[in-house]
Amino acid sequence: MALLLSVAVFVTAASTLALVLALGAVSSQLDRLVSAQTRLELLSTISGRIGDYALLALQAGHEPPHAERTPARAGRVLAAERTREAFARLEEALSSYVGRLVGEEQRTLMAARSRTIARLRAQFDVLDRQVDLALQAEEPATAARVALDVFAAGFGAPLSQAMEEERTTALDAYNQVRELRERTIRWGLAGVALAFLLAVALYHLLGRTLVNRVADVAAAAAAIARGRSDTRVNVTGHDELSLAMARFNRMAAHLARREVRLVADQKQLQQIVEARTAELRAANTRLENVDMARRRFFTDVSHELRTPLTVILGEVEITLRPQKPREEDLRAALLVIQSRARRLHRRVEDLLRIARSESGQIELDRSLFLVSDLLSDVCEGMAPLARASGLVLEAEEGAEGLAVDADREWLRQTFDGLVANAVRHSPPGESVRLGARREGEEVVIEVRDHGTGIPPDELPHVFERFWRGSAGTREGTGFGIGLALAKWIVDRHGGRIAIESSTGETGGRRGTCVAVRLPLPLPDITLEAAQ
Repeated sequence: MALLLSVAVFVTAASTLALVLALGAVSSQLDRLVSAQTRLELLSTISGRIGDYALLALQAGHEPPHAERTPARAGRVLAAERTREAFARLEEALSSYVGRLVGEEQRTLMAARSRTIARLRAQFDVLDRQVDLALQAEEPATAARVALDVFAAGFGAPLSQAMEEERTTALDAYNQVRELRERTIRWGLAGVALAFLLAVALYHLLGRTLVNRVADVAAAAAAIARGRSDTRVNVTGHDELSLAMARFNRMAAHLARREVRLVADQKQLQQIVEARTAELRAANTRLENVDMARRRFFTDVSHELRTPLTVILGEVEITLRPQKPREEDLRAALLVIQSRARRLHRRVEDLLRIARSESGQIELDRSLFLVSDLLSDVCEGMAPLARASGLVLEAEEGAEGLAVDADREWLRQTFDGLVANAVRHSPPGESVRLGARREGEEVVIEVRDHGTGIPPDELPHVFERFWRGSAGTREGTGFGIGLALAKWIVDRHGGRIAIESSTGETGGRRGTCVAVRLPLPLPDITLEAAQ
């Protein structure tokens, strides 16, 4: 690997060096070519501007010798300035190129050209002074023509020679660039061929064995990936690749050991999962049995207690009718029995209804009836309870003409329970109000009181079964199933039930409002059918 890397580095370095030398030579010749072309263009510019100067000088010669400043004379002066600017640029370009030269011979040659350019400029300066004198003579045209002829005789040959030298320099630079390009191509092709032969030789000497060993490692890795962890590679040699192959074999052995442990752990985990699954199934079975026993308990308790309680209530009613001695004592005792029996009877009825609601055994007997009639029934049935607690039970106006399609008996029991809750949690002297109104496609029936209210943190739980809240420690607060049963009944009718309450801690009036929303009957069910 080190030898291959060294050869690659050597070939790359040699190629880079050759390329740098070739580019340097090409750059030098291109600079020579560009500089020669620039100077040639400047010489052409000088020639053209001297021609313009001569033409303007001849035009000025035909004007009177002492005339004011004319366009021809002004143009001659401007042409002279431009010619001198062109000479200055040419000298600057020549000086810049000489500064980049290295060889003494080239410096001497360019210095000779600089002297030629300086002589040409001096000749033009002499011409300009002679033209100025000629324009002041008696015959300016003749004097100016003579000055120009003398200048042309001495200026044309050096200018042509300078231009020819620059053309020769540019052509020589161009030929040098072509020769360098062809030489670079030949040496590049030779270098490519040599590198190819060297690569082939190195491959046959070193690369083939290296590639075969790498292929063996790749095949072994693929076999391990397919699950054959017993795969190993043959280690031959003491180089870096052999060391890597030995480490590969150790890794494969380590993977094989881990695979064995993993299989054992997987079997153990499967056994644990099966055991936990069996325990979970047993726990589910026990929970189902407990739930079934709970339902059966509610049902059995309801059925077992309903009949004797009914008999007790009948006996109480019979006992209270006749007039006997010590009537006050007997009547007081019977009233206590009657109150307790009725309370227990209501609890048993609630337990029975909640058990039936969980099993889904109750079917609704729907019929169309007026909401006002329902509220009248509730007020009539719950009025004695309200009077006994020192409360006033009222039905607000506004329910006339509203009808619902529902099970009247279940709704009556629902609102009986809601009114009983309101009476239970309201102090004497307050009132409990029942009201109904229409909102959109729904009938809203409300039971509103001014009792103790429900704390805000307990409101989300009021419809949970057997939840009694902070008031559950007081006697007579119920079993926590009344609101749960009411919600179940309203849900079965396709309605909604909501509760709002305030304890008065924030300064507002305390109280609770339970709103039951039931859908209006379909359009084809008429009010006359309800009436």
